[in-house]
Amino acid sequence: MTAPTTPQAAPTAPHAAPAGPHAAPTAPQVVSAVPELVPAAVSRFRAPVHSEQVTGRGTAVAVQRAGTGQLAEARLLFPLTAAPGAHQSRVEVMAEALREALTEAAADLATVRVETRGDRAVIAVRTFADDVAATRARIRDCLDAGRPHQVRRVREAAGRVARRLAAAETMPAHLARSHFLAAVFGPHPYGRAATAAEAAGVDGAQTAALLHGAPAARRRSVAVGPDPAQELLAQAAALLPRTTTAPHDAPGTAPRPPAPAPGPRRTVLHRATPQTLLRLGGLVPGRGHDDYPALQLAALMLGGYYASRLTLVLREREGLAYAPRAVLDPLGADAVLTVEADVRHDGAARALTLIAEETRRLADGAFSAQELRNAQNYAVGSMAMACSSRSGLASTYAAVLASGLPASWPAGYEDRLRALSAADVARAAAAHLAAPALTAVVVAPAPLAGLPPTAPEGT
Repeated sequence: MTAPTTPQAAPTAPHAAPAGPHAAPTAPQVVSAVPELVPAAVSRFRAPVHSEQVTGRGTAVAVQRAGTGQLAEARLLFPLTAAPGAHQSRVEVMAEALREALTEAAADLATVRVETRGDRAVIAVRTFADDVAATRARIRDCLDAGRPHQVRRVREAAGRVARRLAAAETMPAHLARSHFLAAVFGPHPYGRAATAAEAAGVDGAQTAALLHGAPAARRRSVAVGPDPAQELLAQAAALLPRTTTAPHDAPGTAPRPPAPAPGPRRTVLHRATPQTLLRLGGLVPGRGHDDYPALQLAALMLGGYYASRLTLVLREREGLAYAPRAVLDPLGADAVLTVEADVRHDGAARALTLIAEETRRLADGAFSAQELRNAQNYAVGSMAMACSSRSGLASTYAAVLASGLPASWPAGYEDRLRALSAADVARAAAAHLAAPALTAVVVAPAPLAGLPPTAPEGT
């Protein structure tokens, strides 16, 4: 699993003097984290032992995790079949109906969540170890009986989703996200954001085809709990449902997005936006690619945690943004890089320039050994923290499996990161992170000097 890259909000450091709108520009400088606050490299993560079983209904993975409580966690992963058109709207409605049906089925035995991306749906279950068998039977029976796709249930779910989307569609953040996805993915199904109009028309046949269209063998289940490993493995295998509408040789997922290429840069006007929203990024290699570990460290150094360059420059030095960040979101065999900053209107052009400067410095290798060590320590420590609970462990394995990787992938996580040199990280940053290779969408109240061209009305 990728180490979390969302920075935690924290108070402005006492020494930081926010820059006012008329403050004199500060000369560009190379920034790095404060070395004395970060320990030297130490081994912080050891992947647990897992068991694995391949069945005709998918692959089951189990991890025994002792603890003081008797809670067990399970994850059931479905690759989603994406058709051209309203894919994201169907994902939203399917998740809503699925969540309702499974919550009813589990009743008082378990808590159930449904988490979705364009390429997958993950059912997350938490229950007591003594209730695992009963919970598993209820969930599988619910799925095999098709209850999440009943006409009334899907119609009501579609109505709720459409109302939420209608309320969000006028929000600046939603506008930025929609245009950003379109710029990154183009005509691919992932590039068309969910809309209220499309969601209202989704039916049960479409949600069933979305959830069950991929071959059953591509499904994955994960069980983590205090029981013996073989019992957990049997529980995970029994959770896999029988239902599938796919032929045995069906490809089962959306076609892979086109090869990464710099997309158009545009400014979208929203007269009432209180800040100018900057979204830069693009399609980059996913977890299974050789470049991914180095790219992960470069993204962390750019904007992945509180000591990152974007925080130190845009927030602490310039006073332009409160929580700028850079995020890698794995999606199938690829990942989406998003650099975000919500800035003052009068500082938007300067913020774009500063982001470009910092990505170029990373690509040029203008960072210290200590800054690289800080990012490595943060990434390894974040993985260790994510796997410190049964819930986090189950979600980590589900995310790894969703990327098409083997369950053994976490075992080499720390070694892959520690083995990287400064040259490795600079090379990955130059190939995938440098600003000229990124698309950009800006949401602003009016055309402003230094921003990309204004998008035509209605786009």
